Amino acid sequence: MRPHAVPAAPESRCPRTALTALWLLVALLGLNTPRLLAGEAVAATSADTAQLRLEVPIAEADPGAVGSADSLPADCGYWIVSTENSPQSFDQTLPRFCVAVQRYESCRGVRSASIEELQGSLTPGIPVCIMVHGSFVDSPSVIPESLRTWQWLRCGASGRPFHMIYFRWPSWRLPSALINIDVAILGRRASRNGFYLAELLQRLPAESPVSLLGHSHGTRVISAAAHLLAGGRVEGFSIAGAAGGGRSMRAVFAASAIDHDWLNPGERFDRALCSLQCILNMQNRHDPALLLYPLRRVASRRALGQSGLTREDRRELGVRSSQVTDLDVTEAIGCRHIWPSWTAETSLAHRASRYLFWTE
Repeated sequence: MRPHAVPAAPESRCPRTALTALWLLVALLGLNTPRLLAGEAVAATSADTAQLRLEVPIAEADPGAVGSADSLPADCGYWIVSTENSPQSFDQTLPRFCVAVQRYESCRGVRSASIEELQGSLTPGIPVCIMVHGSFVDSPSVIPESLRTWQWLRCGASGRPFHMIYFRWPSWRLPSALINIDVAILGRRASRNGFYLAELLQRLPAESPVSLLGHSHGTRVISAAAHLLAGGRVEGFSIAGAAGGGRSMRAVFAASAIDHDWLNPGERFDRALCSLQCILNMQNRHDPALLLYPLRRVASRRALGQSGLTREDRRELGVRSSQVTDLDVTEAIGCRHIWPSWTAETSLAHRASRYLFWTE
């Protein structure tokens, strides 16, 4: 990766009324805090529920406790890849992929692992589904949220084998009175983690088809990674010798918190569709957080997850517009935003199965 000395302009502050509205929204939703998660129904067996308490500190776990990568069937668990130790600010320094890997096993809990073990566990031809969460997800929420995601995907897979990687980025920030500043900081951090997601994708076997599942700001991480792999620049930085071409990748966006026109030519992530075969954009017209999304800064557009691509967007994209399908899920999700609300709707995993599990 090669840094470029092109400072990014700070995002503008939104009006005082917008600050109040956004702060009230954060207080109302509680976002993805453990208290909120504890109040949601968890579709898990009693054994899995017990395992939610077994998050093992990486430094204390035994890497060989569960067995070698060769002995891990695709459906017995999933991987957690964390970028907590990677630099999180655009400060003219080279992005460094300081990755930590954990493995969740059914009925055994969580243990530490390595990127090499993850690579060795992937069966050629079996889809790898990478889930990227949104903002305001704290550490205690990672295991219950990733477990919900795994179970949701298994419902949608209907017995088809797949590998799951839960991509954990440091999206937690205690909301302040200036919530628009918090959201702007986390949005830039999501873009930064696009570099690390791109690095992870480059380390996966070329013969592994990949589906990228993003929620809220997680779709910004995915868009940034796809843009970078196709030779694009994010906040003035690019990847030297980007090698995204040739990899088969599809994406599913849920409650996408990017501007609806950012995939268009000349816009922020205009090369993303060069890396992605197709995107399913699950659109919720009543999402309360996305309805307030345009208030986060002056001249912000509506969110892709709320409006979908507009007619003008499709005209700008030309033939590439066929790569993006808007799926209206307003009736299923309604006035909700948080990811547990989505995983409670298993029918959506079935509707997205062609993208998630590479079924034709």
